[in-house]
Amino acid sequence: MNNLEILDQFKGFLNTKDIFSSQTGAIKQFEFPEIKITDTLLQDLNELDHPRNSVLGKRMESFFENAIKHSSRYELIASNLQIIEDKRTIGELDFLVFDKECSKPLHIELVYKLYVYDPNLSPEINKWIGPNRRDSFPEKLDKLNSRQFPLLYKPEAQNYLQELNLNLDKIEQQLCFKAQLFLPDNSVFHQNPMINLNCITGKWFPLLNFKNMGWENNLFYSPQKKDWSCDPGRNSDWYGYDELINNVEQLFERKKAPLVWMKTKDSFHSFFIVWW
Repeated sequence: MNNLEILDQFKGFLNTKDIFSSQTGAIKQFEFPEIKITDTLLQDLNELDHPRNSVLGKRMESFFENAIKHSSRYELIASNLQIIEDKRTIGELDFLVFDKECSKPLHIELVYKLYVYDPNLSPEINKWIGPNRRDSFPEKLDKLNSRQFPLLYKPEAQNYLQELNLNLDKIEQQLCFKAQLFLPDNSVFHQNPMINLNCITGKWFPLLNFKNMGWENNLFYSPQKKDWSCDPGRNSDWYGYDELINNVEQLFERKKAPLVWMKTKDSFHSFFIVWW
């Protein structure tokens, strides 16, 4: 039974840092608002627990939308706006938001990722990859720059903007790219000035290396994806080392690298155990 609440997931989303250390590239970083936890916000969050939000990315989009709705600076215009041509969806605009402080409409693309650092890859930016090696930081940047942000300027999007009384020339594009980053154990890490080191959440281990760490007496938990944003210290459902190893080996059969939380006598830790 899952003991973590949707509020824990939402707070974890809010606390996850932007992957960029400073303003980089042509797309401006979104300035995330301060959010107060109110009864109305809690009510809205509790209505999010439906099948659409079982996918991590969709869940984070719903959290972002609620953050905007409950902020004083921003006003939500539209979310997940599908651009359709001849009954075919050619893309989706994540969020259209009005920034009351700057008096301008924004097109915001949201990204929430967990990456591990593979020192064997090159160049440096290519070293950040998904824990199952199916995606990477540069691949996501390329998709944003070549497909997601240009969609706003396609002729097919103009009818949607007109319906929302938006002038294309006045819309500013921004990126909200939240990330948790995991470093290899006992390996050289070359700091990239682009990367925000505050995103570093933990380490990653091959299974054999993990078994040699001498952690048999600690407690463990492998959270579901929807809980990946949570603080491990909020978890109360723990099990032993042998059960963890059994769970990991079953996931490895499907080439799945689990996120693992570990509880010691005085601390909590977060890491990936990878199959590759």
